Amino acid sequence: MEQLNFITNILGIKDKNIIILDYLDAGTHKEVIAKLDYPAPKCHNCQGQMAKYDFQKESKIPYLECAGYKTLIRLRKRRFRCKDCGKMAVSETSLVKKNHQIATIVKQKITQKLIEKLPMTTIAESLSVSTSTVIRQLHKFKFKTDLNYLPEHMSWDEYSFKKGKMSFIAQDYDTRKIVAILDGRTQATIRNHFLR
Repeated sequence: MEQLNFITNILGIKDKNIIILDYLDAGTHKEVIAKLDYPAPKCHNCQGQMAKYDFQKESKIPYLECAGYKTLIRLRKRRFRCKDCGKMAVSETSLVKKNHQIATIVKQKITQKLIEKLPMTTIAESLSVSTSTVIRQLHKFKFKTDLNYLPEHMSWDEYSFKKGKMSFIAQDYDTRKIVAILDGRTQATIRNHFLR
């Protein structure tokens, strides 16, 4: 059991309610079999006492690489049922957001790799997630535009952001800081942005 606790330390799993049951070497990747269990909380609906019910079907959570192998956590979450109103609830953890299947740390790694300007397909492949997941994480970025100043020298370009869709980028030629990234490359889109 001490060895399995060591696995949580290596993977950086801080939630003490996650219990590692087994560790499998699948050849191409490693699998960590775990369960999430803790005492029954109060009901969110009627504030009555909930009781332990059963375990949910295991979630397959892609995780960061460990020792050069892709890692997958198979997590079974405890379900609770209210004694008064009969409502069901699933145990929650800091490992993944509620109703999500991708670990929070993997989303942080996607953000880090997007800042490093790696291709989306490369990011998706290296972290064992879909390209759509990487795109969703990219859409969470918010760029603040300073509309009071434009650089003396600017360089403009267009690039393919999605298949068949072109985008516009402008940067300060001297400092190489990005001034604007626009969804389209049409004259109207560019004019409307810079005339703000």
